[in-house]
Amino acid sequence: MVTSYLAPYYRHIIVIGLAASLFVILSRDPPAQEASGSEKSDSDESPSGQGLFTDTELAAYDGTEGSKGLYLVILGHVYDVASGAKHYGPGEAYSMFVGHDASRSFISGDFEEYTPDMADVSPLTDSELKSIVKWKSFYDETYPYRGKLMGRHFDANGEPTEYHKLILERVARAAEEEAQGTKQEYPSCNVEWKQETGSRFWCSSRSGDGIERGWVGKPRQYRESKADGPVCVCVPDGDENKAVQPFAGCEVDSESCFVKDEEKSSR
Repeated sequence: MVTSYLAPYYRHIIVIGLAASLFVILSRDPPAQEASGSEKSDSDESPSGQGLFTDTELAAYDGTEGSKGLYLVILGHVYDVASGAKHYGPGEAYSMFVGHDASRSFISGDFEEYTPDMADVSPLTDSELKSIVKWKSFYDETYPYRGKLMGRHFDANGEPTEYHKLILERVARAAEEEAQGTKQEYPSCNVEWKQETGSRFWCSSRSGDGIERGWVGKPRQYRESKADGPVCVCVPDGDENKAVQPFAGCEVDSESCFVKDEEKSSR
């Protein structure tokens, strides 16, 4: 009797479970491990025991002569890949990944020369972001976790930024769409994060899934989202769906909107 009653809800339960599991994979902090093959000084530790790195500090782990070791970053999380030196050491196939955040290259396949824009994953589709999460799971299981890179994904206290929270939401949404075999009503906004301005959301004719759709739309906050952060979708002109609304402090016709972390926390 109970099984029969729950049967219509099985698919919905599975969808929620899949989305939640992907969210946890990306948002959790793997347990720190003892150093293996590289030194880890006390100065790398925050008061809480969580390693927090600046870009400059991380650059000291690029594997070149005199460096402290081999540290790789994916979505703001730092891993010690010294045990994989045959892959990540100087001159090896994946040496470009160490000493900085090159997360986007896990999808683009550009391993030749590092450029700062490789840290920005917002131009990727939701499905591509989901693929990066799978790569993160690989590093969680294979290499020692060393902490977080401050900046795009995490603030000076190691807390996730608005940029990171939006990435989490997009990954969870991609998992839900895949399980349901459906596509979300509105495409996701583009997003970039800067410490001085916070998160900027804007739309383009390819935002969301990377496919040309013939219209741009305006950035709107999606009210029905349960994410801990402003989920931005691109809404075509004239759409009157009450589930979407302009961001606070952003003009209705504005093509881009700024949301600072402190503004979000006060809402």
